[in-house]
This record gives sequence, structure tokens and C-alpha cells, in this order.
Amino acid sequence: MIKERENRDPSREEAQVIIETINTLTLFTRKTLLRWMPELVSELGITGERYMVLFELALQPDMSLKGLADNLLTSPPTMSVMVNALVEQDLVTRIPDPEDRRRVVLRLSENGERELARAEAALLERYRNYLGELSREDQKTFVSSSRELLTVVRRIMERDRQ
Repeated sequence: MIKERENRDPSREEAQVIIETINTLTLFTRKTLLRWMPELVSELGITGERYMVLFELALQPDMSLKGLADNLLTSPPTMSVMVNALVEQDLVTRIPDPEDRRRVVLRLSENGERELARAEAALLERYRNYLGELSREDQKTFVSSSRELLTVVRRIMERDRQ
């Protein structure tokens, strides 16, 4: 049993590779979004902040205002102002928490889902163009590695959800 555990223990170097991968992907995402966001704002009329709120609610529906603020690294009062505007624009709805009717949670409205889909379609085209700038070999490696990474991360997230 101890031997089996030792064989599964990752080395410090392996853990460092994971940290470096996450940091690099975070930086890559931030830089590409920052570069493309001015065009998206002009094209779609969606701000970066608004996109992030819609994106977060799509990933985790039925989130509290505090949870949303925590996830987006902002204060609840700041998030409250943004959510109020999104509710007025019919992009987000407030509903009673299905598990605790005293709480209110946030969810994308149908209009919010459409708005997010438009933004994601525009981002998809930008990423397609970005991939087109890579050699065919790098494209294949990038996509293949991404699929493998996604599979493992989803498995980890599913395990952590249980």
C-alpha cells in the first residue's frame, strides 16, 4: 500500500510544471482577451467586465452575488452595481435559491445566453485566426495537447465536485 502511494506521489518538478502551465495559460488568455476586447466592445457592444460576468454565470449558474464577486476578484458592492445593470438589461435574472428560498442566486437570462453566445462566436473566430498563424504541426500539437489537458482537468473537477 505504501509502495503504491509512493508511485503515485508527483515530484516537485511535476508540480512545478503544473503551476507553470496554469500560469502560462492564464497569461495567454489574459493577453489575447486584452488584445481582442476593444474590437469586441466595438463590434458587439460588450465590455470585458460584462463578458466575464456572463461567462462566469454560464460556467456556474445559480451563484450568489458574493460568490460571483469572489470568483471575479471584486467587492460585493462593485459586483452589485454591475449585476443591477445586467438585470436591467435583461441579461441576468435573480431567482430564489432552489435549495434555500431565503437566498437569491443569479442566472443568465435567455438574452444573456444569446449575448454570451455572440461574444463566444466572435472569440472563436479570433482563436481560429490565431491558430491559422501557427504551422500545421504546431496546430496539431496545440489542439491535441489541449484535448488531453481538458480531459484530465474535467476528471479532476468531477472528482472534486463529489
